[in-house]
Amino acid sequence: MSNKPSSSETRRAGIKEVAERAGVGIASVSRVLSGQPGSSPQLTERVMQAARELGYMPNLMAQNLRRRTTKSIGFVGSDITNPLLASIVGGAESVLSAAGYSVLLTNSGGAPDVDAQRIEVLLQRQVDGLIVLPALEDNAATIAALASATAPVVVIDRAMAGDLDVHYVLSDHYLGMGEATRHLLRQGHRRIGLAVGHDVRPSRERIRAVEDAFRALGLAPDVMVDSGSLSPEHGESAMEGFLADARPPTAVILGGNQLLEGALRAVRQRGLRLGEQLSLVCCDDVALSRMYDPPIASVLRDPALLGQRAAEVLLEQIKDPHRTTPVLLPTSFELRASCGPVAAPKTKPSRRAG
Repeated sequence: MSNKPSSSETRRAGIKEVAERAGVGIASVSRVLSGQPGSSPQLTERVMQAARELGYMPNLMAQNLRRRTTKSIGFVGSDITNPLLASIVGGAESVLSAAGYSVLLTNSGGAPDVDAQRIEVLLQRQVDGLIVLPALEDNAATIAALASATAPVVVIDRAMAGDLDVHYVLSDHYLGMGEATRHLLRQGHRRIGLAVGHDVRPSRERIRAVEDAFRALGLAPDVMVDSGSLSPEHGESAMEGFLADARPPTAVILGGNQLLEGALRAVRQRGLRLGEQLSLVCCDDVALSRMYDPPIASVLRDPALLGQRAAEVLLEQIKDPHRTTPVLLPTSFELRASCGPVAAPKTKPSRRAG
């Protein structure tokens, strides 16, 4: 005779039915299923066997509410279509899952007010903590939503305005961008185009690094900066603007992988050969960077590590709230064939006297 329960029995099964099947008291079942010590191996096996036979599923929500925890972490990202964000989320989830937490991922699509809405919704769900990568640093609605948080908050790669009780995990954009610029300057480039996103910490650090690299060599910074949304459209318009200038740059740096596709469209339309007629550097390595001919030199960071460290900081805060100093993770420059020496100017052939 099968010990398998009927579908109706499975739906009805609760802790009382498990106790009856195992032939023990409800308190014993509760102790075993909640993982409390004090039950003999034999009793534990009887209870677990009865639970398996009945298809018993504990009410985790009720258990967590009794413990004043939901074992869930909210994650607010600005663009889930970006491979960089996917890697950050994956890194965070690997740490949080191992600690018994689930991740509730939301996307604002780069709209600051939607960032605030997503934060508020997750806080209403009583998440145990938040990891946030907002579109802007000074949006009033986002600042207000974070200020109202009673759960710990970790902010990735932003320097939020106001005196917020949040914790930071940041990329050292200055480091890798400085390496890239110094290489270009050593190759003879003296005018550089720099496309960046909106006025947030990564953009400011990239601009500062490029200008400081000029000054370190005793050169006046000659940098064309084009700020806007991190999108293919901005990448294309920025590159077109650089190349159409009366004095175009001989090298261009893209401060975001989302700019690369559009920038390459503009390069192809002009028939330019990268590494020979124009040098190009991109930030944050993606498949297109490696597969393009020639491969695109890149300022690299480890986005999965960024997510992992954010999750670790958050778990520390959940366990023991305390003040922290920002975590700063390195970036580096990887030279590829898209970077070359500045092209020698074309000279007109001399005319011989006839």
